[in-house]
Amino acid sequence: MSSLKIISGACCIVILSFGVALGDGWHIESVDTAGDVGGHTSIALDSEDNPHISYFDDTNGDLKYACWTGSSWSITSIDTAGYVGLDTSMALDSSDYAHISYYDYANGDLKYAYWTGSAWSITSVDTAGYVGSASSIALDSSDYPHISYYDWDNLDLKYAYWTGSAWSITSIDTAGYVGEFTSIALDSSDYPHISYFDNTNNDLKYAHWTGSEWSITSVDTAGYLGKYTSIALDSSDNPHISYYDVASGDLKYAWYGPNIGINLTTFSAISSDNAILLNWSVETTQGEQIAGFNLYRHNVVTENIVAESYSFPLQVKDVNWTKVNPSLITGQNPYTYTDDTVDSGKSYEYKLEAVLADESTETLGTTQATTAQPTTFAIVSLYPNPAYDTMTCLLSVPNAGTVEIQLYDLSGRMVLEKQIKVSEPSEMSAVLDVSSLASGVYTLQATCGGVEASARCVVAK
Repeated sequence: MSSLKIISGACCIVILSFGVALGDGWHIESVDTAGDVGGHTSIALDSEDNPHISYFDDTNGDLKYACWTGSSWSITSIDTAGYVGLDTSMALDSSDYAHISYYDYANGDLKYAYWTGSAWSITSVDTAGYVGSASSIALDSSDYPHISYYDWDNLDLKYAYWTGSAWSITSIDTAGYVGEFTSIALDSSDYPHISYFDNTNNDLKYAHWTGSEWSITSVDTAGYLGKYTSIALDSSDNPHISYYDVASGDLKYAWYGPNIGINLTTFSAISSDNAILLNWSVETTQGEQIAGFNLYRHNVVTENIVAESYSFPLQVKDVNWTKVNPSLITGQNPYTYTDDTVDSGKSYEYKLEAVLADESTETLGTTQATTAQPTTFAIVSLYPNPAYDTMTCLLSVPNAGTVEIQLYDLSGRMVLEKQIKVSEPSEMSAVLDVSSLASGVYTLQATCGGVEASARCVVAK
């Protein structure tokens, strides 16, 4: 009889001037011994460094989950509807709630389970044939799940993500027998990066979303390799992939990015009146000649209400970076720059880019800052506009209260209504489901504390 076991190091980290000592040894314990359990495991650590483990119960054919409460193991059978729970992958959201993708072998489906705070919600994501094996899950800045997986029927790499109101499913790579052993990671813009195995050519492949299309690359083609991949992204969103070389029996590692020696030692952003002061310092280790720097920013808003079927109060990033400086930033180390084009009451994330003498560039790091709180109630923006499925209304709310949103067609008929409770002054957003509305021009009216704001929008089919 097999059992689920966990190996951990002590959580104490001692930093010395000459090195780093981690823990005091390996600690091993059996977590679940109730039958033939413990296959297809995936682990994640919460904000208290407590382990959460998803795994397969082969005795009963169930998906199981174990978490350390701080004093004991809590073990749950999540899905018992058939022979389910293979190929699990788990991630924890901003509330330390578990999200698990897994394979339903009995029906050949990709399934997804997450803890709502009071119960487990279970969904069949993709049921179009024998799909869902080799799944890998990651959560974006809205805690929405993104899953890469394998389509056995068509031998393709597939990708599913939650939009806020529905699952969007795409076949990414259909060029042969591809898509096994997937691993997914999301970058700072919430774009997916996926490593996987090409069984037709025996290659390691890599796909990532550029913002407008999928870019697919064969990373390593020197033999029979690419199985058991795992991907991670560095601070510059460059991919790092570990994988197996079957021909040589070796562990291999591939990474992408310029091999330069610029280290960002400090990077801060301080709000001052209607401007943000940015300061940074760097050091070079290989004699690089820095011609200057560029700064990019995007908005970071608090989304208090998302779609009714999937609700969390979270920070949400606008994925579109805007260049701040009109010309290259130069000067002496440490460097400084004042961004006076910001709006009051907004939070921003800044990205720093170094430009070398040969005109090559390298992203060094990011930082965030928030300007003063909003003083007037207003509709800041509606996006996308025109909208097809959903439209996000960004609001400036100076006081706590209830925001009422109504959408009217040209005849004056109200076609959509929503209420949002705001606990403190903030910029917040509401996602409106407009998928059932006819194409046309609409008026959105928002009211809070007797103050009204309105804006025109377009729904396009």
